[in-house]
Amino acid sequence: MPADFPVAEYESVHKKGETCATAQPAIYEQFAGAWNALSYRFVAMAGYGAALTDSLAKVGASPPPNERYSQERDLFGFFSNGFSIFEAAFYGLFSLGAFISPANFPIATAKDQQRISPAVTAGAVAKAFPGDPLQLVITRVSTDSAYVEGREVRNVLTHRSAPGRTFFVGIGGDDVLADEWKIKSIPLDAKMANSRRADLARLLGDLVQGIDQFAKSRL
Repeated sequence: MPADFPVAEYESVHKKGETCATAQPAIYEQFAGAWNALSYRFVAMAGYGAALTDSLAKVGASPPPNERYSQERDLFGFFSNGFSIFEAAFYGLFSLGAFISPANFPIATAKDQQRISPAVTAGAVAKAFPGDPLQLVITRVSTDSAYVEGREVRNVLTHRSAPGRTFFVGIGGDDVLADEWKIKSIPLDAKMANSRRADLARLLGDLVQGIDQFAKSRL
């Protein structure tokens, strides 16, 4: 895994989940699928981000059509996988909750599974485990500006739009602004993906550490 992935805490959570595999195999299947997805999405996010950074550094934000398509593909892949990391983490957390309190964490049917989201998981944790330190972690992560931006951008890309771009021209000197994506005025420069990846890794590390402490105390 990439160096900025929280490997130790991730593996620790997985081992705690495994302790329930024999007694509750159906729930474990949901947990394992989500926990695998978390790692896969992180690697995919990193790959799309690296490709995008390389393209923007080489040809800028106003390239020929074929390269423009590649950049749009990488933007979609980067932001879609970037937020899916958290959706998978929260689904995994919901599954852990189901091991302990099935009534508060229903996951048996396809309809149950479709309902699970970060917000639903946060509500279930608050109801089933009031006062648990994990609540503060969830609040901290879900209200962070990087998390909010990632959720909003992913939803626009998935459901509504492939945003255009705003281009800037300088008049001499080094005063040219970075070209921007027409969604939240995100700068399309060689630093954009790397800075957002750093935020994602920071938030994921915080969340997985919180889930690890929860699993150790509850399972």
